[in-house]
Amino acid sequence: MSCPILHKSATILLVGAGPTSSAMIQSTAAHADSVVAADGGFKSAQAAGLDIALVVGDMDSQADLPGSQAAATITDQETTDFEKCLAVCAADVFLGVGFLGGRLDHQLAAFSALLKDQRPVVLVDEDQLVFMVPAQFEIDLEEGLPVGFYPMLQVQVTLQGVQWPLRDTDMHPAGQIATSNISSGEPLRVQTDGPGLLAILPARCLGVVLSVLRG
Repeated sequence: MSCPILHKSATILLVGAGPTSSAMIQSTAAHADSVVAADGGFKSAQAAGLDIALVVGDMDSQADLPGSQAAATITDQETTDFEKCLAVCAADVFLGVGFLGGRLDHQLAAFSALLKDQRPVVLVDEDQLVFMVPAQFEIDLEEGLPVGFYPMLQVQVTLQGVQWPLRDTDMHPAGQIATSNISSGEPLRVQTDGPGLLAILPARCLGVVLSVLRG
Protein backbone atom coordinates (compact mmCIF):
# COMPACT_ATOMS: atom_id res chain seq x y z
CA MET A 1 0.00 0.00 0.00
CA SER A 2 1.45 3.34 -1.10
CA CYS A 3 0.13 6.37 0.77
CA PRO A 4 1.31 9.94 1.25
CA ILE A 5 2.90 10.73 4.61
CA LEU A 6 0.36 12.64 6.68
CA HIS A 7 2.17 12.90 10.01
CA LYS A 8 5.84 13.08 11.01
CA SER A 9 7.44 13.00 14.43
CA ALA A 10 10.61 11.60 16.00
CA THR A 11 8.71 9.09 18.14
CA ILE A 12 5.04 8.36 17.47
CA LEU A 13 2.73 6.45 19.82
CA LEU A 14 0.12 4.43 17.94
CA VAL A 15 -2.96 3.56 20.00
CA GLY A 16 -5.01 0.53 18.95
CA ALA A 17 -8.42 -0.68 20.01
CA GLY A 18 -7.15 -3.77 21.84
CA PRO A 19 -6.88 -4.30 25.61
CA THR A 20 -5.09 -1.48 27.40
CA SER A 21 -5.69 1.14 30.09
CA SER A 22 -5.48 4.90 30.36
CA ALA A 23 -2.55 4.52 32.76
CA MET A 24 -0.72 2.30 30.24
CA ILE A 25 -1.35 4.73 27.39
CA GLN A 26 -0.23 7.72 29.44
CA SER A 27 2.95 6.06 30.70
CA THR A 28 3.92 5.01 27.17
CA ALA A 29 3.01 8.42 25.74
CA ALA A 30 5.67 9.91 28.05
CA HIS A 31 8.24 8.35 25.68
CA ALA A 32 6.61 9.77 22.52
CA ASP A 33 6.42 13.13 20.76
CA SER A 34 2.95 12.66 19.28
CA VAL A 35 -0.01 10.30 19.23
CA VAL A 36 -1.84 8.66 16.32
CA ALA A 37 -4.94 6.51 16.88
CA ALA A 38 -5.76 3.43 14.84
CA ASP A 39 -9.52 3.65 14.21
CA GLY A 40 -11.22 2.45 17.43
CA GLY A 41 -8.07 3.29 19.38
CA PHE A 42 -9.28 6.90 19.25
CA LYS A 43 -11.66 6.22 22.13
CA SER A 44 -8.87 4.79 24.29
CA ALA A 45 -6.51 7.66 23.49
CA GLN A 46 -9.26 10.20 24.11
CA ALA A 47 -10.16 8.58 27.44
CA ALA A 48 -6.49 8.85 28.43
CA GLY A 49 -6.67 12.61 27.85
CA LEU A 50 -4.12 12.68 25.02
CA ASP A 51 -3.83 15.18 22.19
CA ILE A 52 -4.40 13.01 19.11
CA ALA A 53 -2.59 14.26 16.04
CA LEU A 54 -4.37 11.91 13.59
CA VAL A 55 -6.88 9.08 13.44
CA VAL A 56 -6.24 6.48 10.74
CA GLY A 57 -8.22 3.47 9.57
CA ASP A 58 -11.21 2.26 7.61
CA MET A 59 -13.32 3.97 10.29
CA ASP A 60 -15.63 1.02 10.80
CA SER A 61 -15.43 1.84 14.54
CA GLN A 62 -15.52 5.62 14.26
CA ALA A 63 -18.75 7.22 13.08
CA ASP A 64 -18.68 10.17 15.46
CA LEU A 65 -15.24 11.78 15.37
CA PRO A 66 -15.19 15.45 16.40
CA GLY A 67 -15.27 17.71 13.37
CA SER A 68 -11.98 19.28 14.38
CA GLN A 69 -10.15 15.93 14.59
CA ALA A 70 -7.66 15.26 11.79
CA ALA A 71 -8.41 11.87 10.26
CA ALA A 72 -7.44 9.71 7.30
CA THR A 73 -10.00 7.20 6.05
CA ILE A 74 -8.36 4.36 4.15
CA THR A 75 -10.86 1.80 2.89
CA ASP A 76 -8.31 -0.80 1.76
CA GLN A 77 -9.30 -4.13 3.31
CA GLU A 78 -6.01 -5.88 2.58
CA THR A 79 -4.22 -4.12 5.45
CA THR A 80 -4.97 -3.69 9.14
CA ASP A 81 -5.55 -0.32 10.80
CA PHE A 82 -2.12 -0.73 12.41
CA GLU A 83 -0.50 -1.09 8.98
CA LYS A 84 -2.48 1.89 7.70
CA CYS A 85 -1.05 4.02 10.53
CA LEU A 86 2.48 2.94 9.68
CA ALA A 87 1.87 3.67 5.99
CA VAL A 88 0.90 7.33 6.52
CA CYS A 89 3.29 8.18 9.37
CA ALA A 90 7.03 8.84 9.43
CA ALA A 91 9.07 8.41 12.62
CA ASP A 92 12.46 7.30 13.84
CA VAL A 93 10.71 4.96 16.31
CA PHE A 94 7.09 3.88 16.72
CA LEU A 95 5.47 2.73 19.97
CA GLY A 96 2.21 0.81 20.05
CA VAL A 97 -0.32 0.12 22.79
CA GLY A 98 -3.62 -1.69 22.30
CA PHE A 99 -2.12 -4.17 19.83
CA LEU A 100 -1.12 -6.99 22.22
CA GLY A 101 -3.58 -9.28 23.93
CA GLY A 102 -7.24 -9.60 23.02
CA ARG A 103 -8.01 -11.51 19.82
CA LEU A 104 -5.14 -13.77 18.83
CA ASP A 105 -5.60 -13.13 15.11
CA HIS A 106 -5.24 -9.38 15.70
CA GLN A 107 -2.08 -9.95 17.70
CA LEU A 108 -0.58 -12.21 15.02
CA ALA A 109 -1.44 -9.60 12.39
CA ALA A 110 0.44 -7.00 14.46
CA PHE A 111 3.52 -9.25 14.54
CA SER A 112 3.26 -9.64 10.77
CA ALA A 113 3.21 -5.84 10.45
CA LEU A 114 6.42 -5.63 12.50
CA LEU A 115 8.04 -8.05 10.08
CA LYS A 116 6.98 -6.05 7.02
CA ASP A 117 8.14 -2.66 8.31
CA GLN A 118 11.89 -2.13 8.58
CA ARG A 119 11.57 0.82 10.99
CA PRO A 120 11.82 0.26 14.77
CA VAL A 121 8.34 -0.51 16.16
CA VAL A 122 7.86 -1.50 19.82
CA LEU A 123 4.53 -2.93 21.00
CA VAL A 124 3.87 -2.63 24.73
CA ASP A 125 1.32 -3.92 27.23
CA GLU A 126 1.24 -4.00 31.03
CA ASP A 127 3.74 -6.86 31.25
CA GLN A 128 5.88 -7.06 28.14
CA LEU A 129 7.21 -5.34 25.06
CA VAL A 130 7.77 -6.85 21.63
CA PHE A 131 9.91 -5.69 18.70
CA MET A 132 11.91 -6.99 15.75
CA VAL A 133 15.59 -7.21 16.65
CA PRO A 134 17.93 -5.19 14.41
CA ALA A 135 21.05 -6.87 12.99
CA GLN A 136 23.10 -5.76 16.04
CA PHE A 137 21.47 -5.15 19.41
CA GLU A 138 22.95 -4.74 22.89
CA ILE A 139 21.46 -3.56 26.21
CA ASP A 140 22.28 -3.95 29.89
CA LEU A 141 19.75 -6.03 31.81
CA GLU A 142 19.70 -7.03 35.44
CA GLU A 143 20.07 -10.70 36.24
CA GLY A 144 17.00 -12.91 36.31
CA LEU A 145 14.69 -11.04 33.93
CA PRO A 146 12.54 -13.21 31.64
CA VAL A 147 13.48 -12.73 27.99
CA GLY A 148 12.32 -14.50 24.85
CA PHE A 149 13.22 -14.57 21.19
CA TYR A 150 11.02 -16.05 18.50
CA PRO A 151 11.99 -16.40 14.81
CA MET A 152 9.20 -15.44 12.43
CA LEU A 153 11.47 -16.29 9.51
CA GLN A 154 14.57 -18.44 9.19
CA VAL A 155 17.40 -16.40 10.67
CA GLN A 156 20.89 -17.10 12.02
CA VAL A 157 21.34 -15.80 15.54
CA THR A 158 24.06 -15.30 18.13
CA LEU A 159 22.59 -14.64 21.57
CA GLN A 160 24.67 -13.74 24.64
CA GLY A 161 23.88 -12.53 28.14
CA VAL A 162 21.24 -15.17 28.80
CA GLN A 163 21.11 -18.43 30.71
CA TRP A 164 20.92 -20.41 27.46
CA PRO A 165 23.09 -18.62 24.86
CA LEU A 166 23.27 -19.40 21.15
CA ARG A 167 26.11 -19.01 18.67
CA ASP A 168 25.56 -18.80 14.91
CA THR A 169 22.41 -20.85 15.35
CA ASP A 170 19.85 -21.29 12.59
CA MET A 171 16.46 -20.43 14.05
CA HIS A 172 13.09 -21.16 12.44
CA PRO A 173 9.44 -21.25 13.64
CA ALA A 174 9.40 -25.01 13.06
CA GLY A 175 12.91 -25.53 14.48
CA GLN A 176 15.13 -23.81 17.05
CA ILE A 177 13.48 -21.03 19.06
CA ALA A 178 14.63 -19.25 22.23
CA THR A 179 11.58 -18.50 24.32
CA SER A 180 11.52 -18.73 28.14
CA ASN A 181 15.11 -17.59 28.53
CA ILE A 182 16.55 -15.58 31.45
CA SER A 183 19.02 -12.70 31.52
CA SER A 184 22.35 -13.60 33.11
CA GLY A 185 23.28 -10.11 34.31
CA GLU A 186 25.84 -9.71 31.55
CA PRO A 187 25.01 -7.36 28.65
CA LEU A 188 22.34 -8.84 26.40
CA ARG A 189 23.86 -9.06 22.93
CA VAL A 190 21.97 -10.24 19.86
CA GLN A 191 23.33 -10.55 16.34
CA THR A 192 21.26 -11.73 13.36
CA ASP A 193 21.98 -12.19 9.66
CA GLY A 194 18.68 -10.57 8.66
CA PRO A 195 15.23 -9.46 9.84
CA GLY A 196 12.76 -11.83 11.41
CA LEU A 197 13.69 -12.30 15.07
CA LEU A 198 11.01 -11.16 17.52
CA ALA A 199 12.25 -10.04 20.96
CA ILE A 200 10.00 -10.28 24.03
CA LEU A 201 11.21 -8.40 27.12
CA PRO A 202 9.62 -7.07 30.31
CA ALA A 203 7.70 -3.81 29.80
CA ARG A 204 9.90 -2.03 32.34
CA CYS A 205 12.79 -2.31 29.87
CA LEU A 206 11.10 0.16 27.50
CA GLY A 207 13.38 3.10 28.31
CA VAL A 208 16.63 1.22 27.73
CA VAL A 209 15.28 -0.49 24.58
CA LEU A 210 14.27 2.86 23.12
CA SER A 211 17.67 4.35 23.89
CA VAL A 212 19.28 1.65 21.73
CA LEU A 213 16.73 1.68 18.91
CA ARG A 214 16.98 5.46 18.62
CA GLY A 215 20.74 5.12 18.23
